[in-house]
Amino acid sequence: MLVDSHMHVNFNGFALNDIIKYLDTNRIDCCWLLTWEEVQPGKWPYQHLPVEEVFDAYSKHPDRIVPMYAPDPTMDDAAAKLESWHQRGIRGCGELKTTLNWDSPRLRGLLAAAAKLGVPVVFHMEEARSILTPQSTAIRDRLVCAAARLATRTHLFKSRLERLTFPGYLLDFASLERALNDFPELNFIGHGLMFWKYISADAPQRRESLPTGPVTGEGLIWRLFREHPNLYADISGDSGFNALARDPANAKVFLSTFADRILYGTDNVMAGQRQFLDSLGLAPRTYSRLYGENACSLVRVPPRGAPP
Repeated sequence: MLVDSHMHVNFNGFALNDIIKYLDTNRIDCCWLLTWEEVQPGKWPYQHLPVEEVFDAYSKHPDRIVPMYAPDPTMDDAAAKLESWHQRGIRGCGELKTTLNWDSPRLRGLLAAAAKLGVPVVFHMEEARSILTPQSTAIRDRLVCAAARLATRTHLFKSRLERLTFPGYLLDFASLERALNDFPELNFIGHGLMFWKYISADAPQRRESLPTGPVTGEGLIWRLFREHPNLYADISGDSGFNALARDPANAKVFLSTFADRILYGTDNVMAGQRQFLDSLGLAPRTYSRLYGENACSLVRVPPRGAPP
């Protein structure tokens, strides 16, 4: 079974029909659809991806869509909302993007709910940084999926830009490790620029979000994978693909070492991930785990044609 374990609907040019066409064209059996929910987003780029749209996609294509939902943990009823949507068919908590620390009692409450329900948590780590963003909220929201077009038109907005500090998402590995220890029955799936940057030992000294060049020794996530069997990761987006493609030899070792805990995914970014992975010459068993078995082991994936 082939699974894309990280996708969004109505994001980056992918409406539901586009997703189904993508799955059919690439002979992918199903995909995980994730939300993005911040009830009081800051001025940094954000696109609300509601659970209702995910569930609508699941209702129309129950054999192709695995629905996920990560309620904003700053809400008092976040755990209750996860439980309610789980009763309707949600099979995982994702994509969790929050400026809270892993030690936050509110976030801990959501993790406890996910552990109780037996669903995995897909989380996004991203470092704090200074960014330029349009002062207009309307303009800023339109630019989330139009970065390429914006690159040629930046001069139009220079007079309307402001510099601010993006606080980062879940940017503390120390508190992540405490969560891994405190919720051993909960499966965590890592994703994001900061998470994958730490595939290399020199990550603390690298200022880039997407470092280039060979990996220089085993980074922090190698140790976390070895010591915490409840840690998984998906290779989606620019972050996961860059971490592997920057050093194919290292990627082969990493994927082979942790073959039972890495998930294939794209995050609506079609960067040639499958072509790259196939070029590595991994063991057949590694490919079967990476492309679908690991994802299926984390959630109950219905056979094609099954009712919702």
